[in-house]
Amino acid sequence: MPPSRHVLIVDDDDAVRTVLAHVVARLYPDATIVAAANGTEALSAVAQQHPDLIITDYQMPVMGGLALVRTLRAQGATMPILVLSSDSSIAEGIHLAGANAFVSKPFRVRALTELLRTLLPNGEETRAIGQ
Repeated sequence: MPPSRHVLIVDDDDAVRTVLAHVVARLYPDATIVAAANGTEALSAVAQQHPDLIITDYQMPVMGGLALVRTLRAQGATMPILVLSSDSSIAEGIHLAGANAFVSKPFRVRALTELLRTLLPNGEETRAIGQ
């Protein structure tokens, strides 16, 4: 049996968080899914939950996805981070900051599912902060 997954979804749009949670739940039925509305909330959730994967929006109030990625990588976090944005011009910068993948919004569920399988394959723990 694969280990239980811990996935953090960070987006200021409730509807997007709901769709992403549904996609993750279908792919990893036993996953614990935690949601945050911005990067600051996400940092608190990371400290408490130690997620195996983070899916974050790029543009959010308080703290955006770029600052979140930079902060986590500066703290030594190694879990995969997927960044979503409707602005595809930020893809290179987000990768340079330490994100593992970028997906342009609107996204196709099938393509997102395949990417998630790559970022968080079955049978492997990727939790990294404090462990």
